[in-house]
Amino acid sequence: MRIEVNNLCKVIDGKYLVKDISLKFDSGKIYGIVGQNGSGKTVLFKLLLGLMNKNSGEITIDGKVQKGFMKDVGFIIERPNLIPYYSAYNNLKFISSYKGKVDKDKIIKALELVGLSAKEKKRVKNYSLGMKQKVAIAMAIMDDPKILILDEPLNAVDDSSVKKIREIILEYKEKDRIVLIASHYKDDIEYLCDVVYEMKDGEIVQAPEK
Repeated sequence: MRIEVNNLCKVIDGKYLVKDISLKFDSGKIYGIVGQNGSGKTVLFKLLLGLMNKNSGEITIDGKVQKGFMKDVGFIIERPNLIPYYSAYNNLKFISSYKGKVDKDKIIKALELVGLSAKEKKRVKNYSLGMKQKVAIAMAIMDDPKILILDEPLNAVDDSSVKKIREIILEYKEKDRIVLIASHYKDDIEYLCDVVYEMKDGEIVQAPEK
């Protein structure tokens, strides 16, 4: 599988949030996007996912122009958007009802992979930020997507769980999937990524290959 981004631009109030970006992402690799807050990382991910409309440019997947929301993708964008009065299991169950291809066993497995229990009745509003992040990761992987787009996936996750979640991400590489990660954590980028792109003011300013 290949995702191609050609001359992608997003402008709001006369300001370029993403400017003339062209990139290629191939299966079996993990790509890191780094840069300071406001550099355009999250906007780029939203444009790829179809959560935000572009002003110009084109996104193709295996040569087909993407229209609307990206298919067969798991993602985390900014803070986890969870139903506060549901348990972790019920949050995943609610989302799975829209996808239609995730059964109870897959939900339980996804939660267990990130170190959570499907039997936990505690409402996620009472979870720490790190635990909410784990729920979001479980939500992203529960239907075993071909593409993972993760914005700060290890933000606030406890040290004892970081290794486990890194292993989950690396497993997607081994399964020949496409993984995109934006992170402020240098260790995560160095440990996980095959290719790293740096963004500044909405542009790619450096693309060192490991």
